[in-house]
Amino acid sequence: MNTVIEHAKLSDTNELLSLYLSVYGEDYPLDIGTKRSVMEEALANPDKNYWYVMRCEDTNQIVVSGIIQIEEENKIGKLSGVAVHEGFRKHGLATGFIGHVVNEVLREKKLVNSIYATARTISHSSQTMLMKNGFIPLGFFPNCRRIKTYETLALLAIFADGVLDKRKRPTVVPDSVEPFYTLVEKEVTGNDISFEKAPCPIKKDHRFHDLTSKEGEFEFIFAKNFVEKRFNETFSEDTESVFYPFHKPNLLISNMEAGIEIFAAFSKKDHYCVMITANKSIMTLGDKINKMLFAMKEIGIYYVETMVRSDRSDPIFFLTENNFLPSAVYPAMRVEEGFAQDYILLARTMVPLDFSELSIHKSFKPYLDQYAKQWIDMHLNILRIE
Repeated sequence: MNTVIEHAKLSDTNELLSLYLSVYGEDYPLDIGTKRSVMEEALANPDKNYWYVMRCEDTNQIVVSGIIQIEEENKIGKLSGVAVHEGFRKHGLATGFIGHVVNEVLREKKLVNSIYATARTISHSSQTMLMKNGFIPLGFFPNCRRIKTYETLALLAIFADGVLDKRKRPTVVPDSVEPFYTLVEKEVTGNDISFEKAPCPIKKDHRFHDLTSKEGEFEFIFAKNFVEKRFNETFSEDTESVFYPFHKPNLLISNMEAGIEIFAAFSKKDHYCVMITANKSIMTLGDKINKMLFAMKEIGIYYVETMVRSDRSDPIFFLTENNFLPSAVYPAMRVEEGFAQDYILLARTMVPLDFSELSIHKSFKPYLDQYAKQWIDMHLNILRIE
């Protein structure tokens, strides 16, 4: 079969809707492949959405589709929505397709410093086809999406030439982060590099606290337009605090006592929430953070993640002492003033951890082992018998 790869057109919308529905079903939270209005907007903005399709030359049928979204201001891309028609699988089409589109965006047009992708773990095929094209395993998102079960996603990225050489790599890292940093360094450099570990100076109070009391309650404002307007007003001259590629706030979490407003992106369909930034340091919350997380679970948020620059040890210490765990390190994620900064992904799952149905490439096993070890240390090894 002869195929050709080209940019998708607005006239392809119906065929693309049919393809994504057949591959992902109605439950999977992929708006750009399942909602007509979102797809039409993406296709109408080709400078931000490099949507490619592979066609059979004989029939003109779309057999593979995929999108690389671009954030020009941050020079970062996201590969998503790779789908192969059921009748054309097991021929390596997706692997060749990914290689072609990534090379065009990253190497030929040089639009971004890196492209990342999240791969499903219901089988390791999606992880493998990314790794065959030079994507590096960086960690994972544990139990992050509730579809039919709680699904874990793997994180991978590929980098433009010379970008990793610009890294402002730390020499001292929080002890909770060090195992992940070591694994990522091995992937990036091929060398075993050790870091000096900084012990956490914060000691959490493990005594019982009534998280249901009315005192110091948190308010949750679900008003997309209002939240986005307030976000833009609050951070009009701040480009660093708002750095969270491909996430826009639709939820405002407020606590009047602490004077803090946290801007988050919440997906109700799969109970997934990203804390993007806040008008004050997250450390302002103190012990109130657990009351906030309890309230978040009450409204249907089962997974929370946030991202911290690697040289910001204090918020990393604070979050890890409040049951957030590092699950990935993204090297050279943001390039500014000639230096590339690493970012740490910290996640907290509100439901029992379950990796029983995972199918992962062997490269992700060390990340999983480290996460599970820290989870056990955090939740089980603190038990006191009196």
